[in-house]
Amino acid sequence: MRVVAASLEQVDLEGARRGLVLSLSDDEGRVGLGEATPLPGFSPDAADDDRRALADLPGTLGPIDLPVVPASPGAAPRATAFAILRALAPLSSRLRGLPAARFALETALLDLLGQRVGTPVSACLGGHRRRDEVRVNGLLTTSVALPEMLERARALAARGVRAIKVKLRSRGEEGFARDLEALRALRREHAAVELRLDANAAWSLEEAPRRLGLLAPLGPRFVEQPVAPELLHHLGACDVPWAADESLAVEGMPERLLEAEGCAAFILKPAMLGLLGAHELGRRAQVRGIDAVVTHLFDGPIALAAACELALGLPRPPLACGLDAHAGLEAWPAVRIPQLRAGGLIAASDQPGLGIRPWTA
Repeated sequence: MRVVAASLEQVDLEGARRGLVLSLSDDEGRVGLGEATPLPGFSPDAADDDRRALADLPGTLGPIDLPVVPASPGAAPRATAFAILRALAPLSSRLRGLPAARFALETALLDLLGQRVGTPVSACLGGHRRRDEVRVNGLLTTSVALPEMLERARALAARGVRAIKVKLRSRGEEGFARDLEALRALRREHAAVELRLDANAAWSLEEAPRRLGLLAPLGPRFVEQPVAPELLHHLGACDVPWAADESLAVEGMPERLLEAEGCAAFILKPAMLGLLGAHELGRRAQVRGIDAVVTHLFDGPIALAAACELALGLPRPPLACGLDAHAGLEAWPAVRIPQLRAGGLIAASDQPGLGIRPWTA
């Protein structure tokens, strides 16, 4: 299979954010879709960087050779990853430091390959081990008034969402005390919900163990990124387990965290890690008994569909994932995301590839 044509379409979003939709056409008329929508202030790349990196395709891509019928179930994901990495090899220097551009290219190529072999992207990633369904988690924040937060929690529960992540937005000791009271109120109303917290790297290495101890009576599954990304491996085991998010994008840090005591989960954002990179980190984490959670970056429908397929293609079932539909999708052209299902679930598309076709910006 050879990519013979490529195009980029820009979608202007809220504020300064822009999304890029990549379309790759192969020599048999298939079209694969990818998306690069870096988040200003969070992503290391910007839309202009990604546009330059994705220019001059397909001439810079190598050929993509993949057997239509793999020799064994386990050979399918290995062959897929090898084929894509080989095709991207001529672009390695251009893509360095641009994870959103890499995510777009890998997604579009996997979409093409899925169409070629007649399977969803999750099956290309995970062979015959792909999941039938994965639950999503809900998202709350302590930056809103407590009555509003509780009302949103009730709405999530009514939809069948069983896991809720709460972003802890307050700062300082007084702010943490307010967050703690809000979480106690939430736990009183929802005693059975799986509770996860996200400190957004706001705590110091010295104060994190004490705060985790104060949160322990609430029974959270884990607290995401309690401390700065480059310090997380020093935290060690605490009264509440913790999870790695931003740290996974720091060079050399995933290897340290795979060995770290207290690390309960890897939070996989393919827009920050690349699609194949996120899948490999999830695989390695699960081998070590560390849970995986896949989340979006509040990006567009193609990126969300790809992240869903990643969650469905991991070797073992992930925890409920941060892949619920979000308000930012309203800024995009109306596109059905076939992986999103009712009842707080995602499932593989019943179409080959991503299942999103055609695209019109």
